Amino acid sequence: MQFEQPAELNRYVDSSIPLTWAVRWRALKFGLPLLACGSIMLAEQVAFRLWLNDRLSSELHLIAVCAVAPIFLIMLALELQLRIAHRTRRRLKLEAKQVSISPAKYNRVRFEKIIAWRLEPVAGRPEFKKLTLEYSLDKKRKVLREWSMVLRTEQERAFLSEMEQLRQVGSITAEVVRLTQPLVRKKANRRLRSTAAVAVGFYFLMHGIPLLGGGLLPASGESEQPRAKSQLTDREKAKFREVVLKHFASPEEFRRFIVFAGGSLTVLGAGLYFSGLSAIRKDGEGQISLTKGNEANEDVGKQSVECVKMLD
Repeated sequence: MQFEQPAELNRYVDSSIPLTWAVRWRALKFGLPLLACGSIMLAEQVAFRLWLNDRLSSELHLIAVCAVAPIFLIMLALELQLRIAHRTRRRLKLEAKQVSISPAKYNRVRFEKIIAWRLEPVAGRPEFKKLTLEYSLDKKRKVLREWSMVLRTEQERAFLSEMEQLRQVGSITAEVVRLTQPLVRKKANRRLRSTAAVAVGFYFLMHGIPLLGGGLLPASGESEQPRAKSQLTDREKAKFREVVLKHFASPEEFRRFIVFAGGSLTVLGAGLYFSGLSAIRKDGEGQISLTKGNEANEDVGKQSVECVKMLD
């Protein structure tokens, strides 16, 4: 059985409607450190090649474009994604062993992955009910996900009837919870500095690992194995060699320097990266709180609702 919701009702289930600058910032801010990290690395690569070719001072505008373009493109893609989602009908299809939902990142969810179904009233619209599917894709159910749509009264009756039939044949075990008041969530305290730590750690790793590998690998004359062809031209190699010999007494001293620098950046980057990931997991642990008591429907036999951990 399939249920469909018109796009104009998305405002009751999508928190990004209306699309304001506050909503755009909320959608972008936690990925901004990683986005800035990628933009900086792209600008660094361009600046390095321009410097090797003695064009750095005359091509500063190109570096600025490389630094800004990724952020602009991501913002444009996010804007298009949100606007398309706002104008897309929501669909739920109950199948024999799974449900199909759209639009969704994971559009097929097996019944054993479903934690619960939740029906709650829509404020000011008694003819509608908000149906929410709670599910988890990992075995330990540490990260719960949600998908919602609006049902009309006749759709609600058809949905409950279909769920009862699926329960009788043993296809599903998740309960349908009917609430008398809209659910109020306690939002997770996601801190921007956790994502920033991941971004800085990634930035250090992307610089430290190549330096460490380059310093530890044998020189071209010390190894019989053919090395990968360099992307630098002869002119660029000569410029780089000139600068190295100007600041270091010998190539061996330069090798020791990049091993030390690469090792330090790698260790520091790994520490920041994994500590940031750990903090994100802790920040993402929140709880759903109910403001008032919930009445259960006798047909589904559910009389209480447990608070569950969620990652918004």
